[in-house]
Amino acid sequence: MQDPFIPFGFQYYRSPTPFKDQWEQDLGNIAGQGFNCVKYWVQWRSSVSREGTFVFDDIQELMDIAHRKGLKVILNVIFDVAPAWFYRKYPDSKMVTADGSILEPRAINCRQIGGAPGPCYHHAPAAAEKARFLEETVKAFKDHPALWVWDLWNEPELTTGIKRKLSFDNQVCYCKHSIPAFHDWLIHKYGSLEALNESWQRTYGDWEEVEAPRGQGVFNDLIDWRLFMSDTLTEELRSRVQVVKSLDVQHPVMAHTVPAPIFNMITAGSDDFKLAEPCDLTGNSLGSSAWSADLLISAAKGKPIINSEIHALPGNTAMKPRQPDLLEMKRHILTPLARGITGYLFWQYRPEILGQEAPAWGSVYLDGSATPWYKDMAQLNKLVQDNKRELMLAKRRGDGIAILFSPENQIANFAAHDHLDTYNDSIQGAHKLLHELNYKVEFLHESDVTEESLKPYRCLWMPYPLYLSRKLCAILRVWVENGGILISECSFGALQAENGCHSYNVPGYGFDQVFGVRETWIHSAENLDHSYHQVAFESRTEIPLRNVMGHSGEEEPAASDLAHGSYYKSDIGLEAHVKVLAQFTEDLMPALTCADYGTGRAVWLGTLLAAAYWKDEHPGTLQLVRDLLQQELKLETYVQASGKVRADLSEWGEGTDRGAFLYVHNEGQEETTTEIKLRAVYTSAEPWFTCGHAEIRPTDRKEPATTRLTVQMQAGDIQVFRLT
Repeated sequence: MQDPFIPFGFQYYRSPTPFKDQWEQDLGNIAGQGFNCVKYWVQWRSSVSREGTFVFDDIQELMDIAHRKGLKVILNVIFDVAPAWFYRKYPDSKMVTADGSILEPRAINCRQIGGAPGPCYHHAPAAAEKARFLEETVKAFKDHPALWVWDLWNEPELTTGIKRKLSFDNQVCYCKHSIPAFHDWLIHKYGSLEALNESWQRTYGDWEEVEAPRGQGVFNDLIDWRLFMSDTLTEELRSRVQVVKSLDVQHPVMAHTVPAPIFNMITAGSDDFKLAEPCDLTGNSLGSSAWSADLLISAAKGKPIINSEIHALPGNTAMKPRQPDLLEMKRHILTPLARGITGYLFWQYRPEILGQEAPAWGSVYLDGSATPWYKDMAQLNKLVQDNKRELMLAKRRGDGIAILFSPENQIANFAAHDHLDTYNDSIQGAHKLLHELNYKVEFLHESDVTEESLKPYRCLWMPYPLYLSRKLCAILRVWVENGGILISECSFGALQAENGCHSYNVPGYGFDQVFGVRETWIHSAENLDHSYHQVAFESRTEIPLRNVMGHSGEEEPAASDLAHGSYYKSDIGLEAHVKVLAQFTEDLMPALTCADYGTGRAVWLGTLLAAAYWKDEHPGTLQLVRDLLQQELKLETYVQASGKVRADLSEWGEGTDRGAFLYVHNEGQEETTTEIKLRAVYTSAEPWFTCGHAEIRPTDRKEPATTRLTVQMQAGDIQVFRLT
């Protein structure tokens, strides 16, 4: 293979800082410490302060310095800072919120030069001016030897954070340009006004009568409205990619997102899966957690990934950043590396000095001198670069389990609840449960679900699937019938996508036959009058259930068998063949059931179990899911680890060139010795860090194709071993 390139460096320049007198020394220091990549912002307002005049002198000089120092450059083109002349010329370009507020241009903490949030995405002159700015940028730098990648959107969202707070009133855009564009989108989706009226339950006589929803009412209109704005973001990115590709076929293009649920479908409109589609590679901010890494890898679908903004030193003028130690630096790099992400840029090199984000975010001190964590970054970079060939080849094996990622369900949850906690807690809780049980966690976007896309998976977990469609359910039913294992929380298909109405039977779409249960009533947690606990509306947790797997007759489960649900408790009727695996302690009503269907199995949860675990991490809930997956469903992991330890294995090569990287993360609060079992044979374990030690135990004759290791770990530490 060609000499692989793993970018490791810093966001460096966001005009006007750092100032020019620091460029030569800073970039020399970056290269001198072994780092190989920097990112510069090319900002519309900064480069086109006069109409028709494009000035890139600052970027040109920075590119030249980077080339002299041997650094590769990511050019991040920023469109959400429109020039002052543009707003003066096109006052009708400003976005309008649901409550009628006009988003006047402004400077904010992360757009210090003003012009945020940029014009409406449906304003035609704005689209033309942005395309012209991008064309001139590409022409200026496409042949520069330092250029590596075009990053065409920094954290895509609708209002650059100005109206990010979740509320109906903060939605955009209701201007005279967006509403007709929404009508065109609806015509493309439905084809006829009769079909729209059937879906929305309306009586419109003309497309121009169709109103954009502004508050909490019914479901399908809001779902269409937010999907329209999400598609708008995706099409905006696609148009930027087309501009670059028309002028530069040599350099790849990307965008970097902020993963859900930080950016939501209501006020941000950002769908990681859709935004990855038009790009050659993808990236994210806030990518140091297992959740972010797993979600982005699933969204990328095999494309290369970089952590574009590692937020190791967050803070502002009022809240000073905490000094990170080596353990934290290892988490920022090794957590995504263990999953196959091979690119790292810290936000940023120098601390901010302009605006409310100052004086935070710096990898060096304000005067440019090295910090202890800067030296830790350099150490980690050296380890990555020393192993870059194998890291680029290494792959993780899947465990055949996916979590359904459903933007439509997220929007429906907001329409129902005026918050996203039910859906977001459920999907993050499902990930947390699978992660802590050492499964490789994957996500499957609802729009990607087909008979073919389900083939790699033995099991699909559906977090609080309130809103479903007939098409999706038909695919899932065939998959279960042919051997798939479906795990669903309560209210499966309670809302029907075809007409936005509540289903007469729940589970909906005939899945009462699949699960062998029918919900007869569903109780909201705040309405339950528990003698043992008064549930606060804010918590909606601690609906007790007990694990009865492994118990027979009237045997009383132990205290360790208690678990928690949240938000809802379902009453059900069930068919005779259905197996009860857990009960609500209040009335012994079935809380967790499993039924055979065809050659597959369907597991039903009568509460939001995963959401409860996301909130309280009750050990009994983890044990319940462990018993379900491993004891009842026989879903083994490729890598096993004891205690509160996460272990990941990435393998490469064949024969004598075969090897692997084993990443071991003690996620507990105490030092521990963990036992790791791999379903592959390795005879040596070389540590990356001097404090690391792994003892390979003799091969068990009963399991000759396995490797067992003992690793001693301090609290919070991550160790890496090169196995051969």
